[in-house]
Amino acid sequence: MGTLGDIYENFIREGSNQPDIKYFYGNVPRTIKESIQLSKESFEIKIDSNKIEILKQILRDYHKDLGLLTTKVDANIDLIHQGIVLGGQQATVFGGSGIIGNKIATITAISDVSKKINQYLVPMFLVNTHDSIQPEITTIHLPNSQSSVSKPISLTSAIEGLVSSKISSNEFEWLEENLSIIKNIFNEFKTSMDKNSQKIFIEKVDHIITFIRETYRSSRDIGEWITLLWGIQANIINDWGVIFFPSSHPEIRKLTVDGYKPFLEKRIDYIEEFNNSTEKIEKMGCQFTTAKKTSDYSPFFYESPRNGHRIKLTCKEEKDTLYFTGLSPSDDTVYSFEIDKNDINLSPLSLRLIPRLDTNQALLQSIMPVYVRVSGPGEINYNAQVIPAIRKIGIQFPIFVKYTRMLYNTPWIENLNHEIGDDSVSLFAGDFFKTLGRLAKARKKEEKEQLFIESKNLAKIIETKISEISKYSDKPNSNIEKYKSWQFGMYDEFHNWQEVSWPWFIMASITGLSDYVASYRRYYSEDSPIGGIGYINARL
Repeated sequence: MGTLGDIYENFIREGSNQPDIKYFYGNVPRTIKESIQLSKESFEIKIDSNKIEILKQILRDYHKDLGLLTTKVDANIDLIHQGIVLGGQQATVFGGSGIIGNKIATITAISDVSKKINQYLVPMFLVNTHDSIQPEITTIHLPNSQSSVSKPISLTSAIEGLVSSKISSNEFEWLEENLSIIKNIFNEFKTSMDKNSQKIFIEKVDHIITFIRETYRSSRDIGEWITLLWGIQANIINDWGVIFFPSSHPEIRKLTVDGYKPFLEKRIDYIEEFNNSTEKIEKMGCQFTTAKKTSDYSPFFYESPRNGHRIKLTCKEEKDTLYFTGLSPSDDTVYSFEIDKNDINLSPLSLRLIPRLDTNQALLQSIMPVYVRVSGPGEINYNAQVIPAIRKIGIQFPIFVKYTRMLYNTPWIENLNHEIGDDSVSLFAGDFFKTLGRLAKARKKEEKEQLFIESKNLAKIIETKISEISKYSDKPNSNIEKYKSWQFGMYDEFHNWQEVSWPWFIMASITGLSDYVASYRRYYSEDSPIGGIGYINARL
């Protein structure tokens, strides 16, 4: 059983009509340039000018406080009323996986192209710290030089269920202990290189470790740590002018709270259309991402004023009154409040309400004009259920753009490519590098049709290798299992993408900090196809 994301991807690759794709996603662009043109030509997002000016000042103060208010960031903040291309990710210890660097490069590429065609969209990245604490936020996995099994690093002091914005950056012993583990793992991998390369490699690793340490010590919480880690790379090492949006900032929460109003005023309409879209997906023989909405649906969670836990609310609707109730799992405290649908005033609750996955983007749309949203496969699948329901209650959603899944090379992976001796699974076999060369040539010469052809060819090669290697099962210390793990991120049955499985600094240890996000950026051009699979041949 496939997903709506498969239909989305097939439309981009083949350009053929797909059933109901416009119902689920609105306009679907096939290239970076088309995403800008379609968004600006299809709709206009009007935002209250007072809200925009307040937001500009909040963002200016936030970046200044963190030392990230470069001239270009300041100029872009001043232009957010013209339109935004937005990416985002939940805050994760040590900066998270490689997809963050990829998303930042993608929004920057779209912004650069929009400037070129005089339809400027400001690049912005959402740092999500309103999710509840879970292993995805507090744990990263490192590759293991001796085995396919990953080495996890966790922030064990974090309390599950607590809102992640409550994670403070004051665990200095934990930090140093785990930086030492990271250094040791890199030392094990350096044996795959000659002595000259080892020296360069360790210099890059030391630079990364110092960078992680200093950004942690310069931050107060996980949101600031992640903003510094990525903000310095995007705006100091590279002068891209990316604005970082702190989702849990108190003043921003006050500003966005009215974004819940359409969900409260038209709650039944929203539930019905969400369920209609879910049924349509099911009838198409596709797998939907989340269950239908029940009649007690609430568009927000509640943050406990006592201990910061995120509490699930239920809603009971009687005539024009909405009654909300939730039980705190940490101390069994019951929280309840009511809202008059004819006189909605959410200001007293602004610092307590937390958006759900399906309402988060709508809240952002209420204070700033996001025209393009860069997303991953999971978000693309999920929003097929959300977008029709959002449209039903009168909210204009951005055009969703799927970033390109990336694989990359390292010296230890390169060695394995030669050692496994099986052309059916090794990326380096066959026409792989010839295809990369033709792809680079088409990008450089701005040959749109050839770029599509070679992008499809590359994706087909990689998908075939993944399909073949998935059939293998051997001991964890075998070359084939290590290759599955290191090159494709398959360290267990639940993970299967390199840039998702491994933290960003694995690839950065090869490119160095100075060229890490820039390596992603160079992959994209105005005619780059949306989605698909790419490859970065990272070199020391």
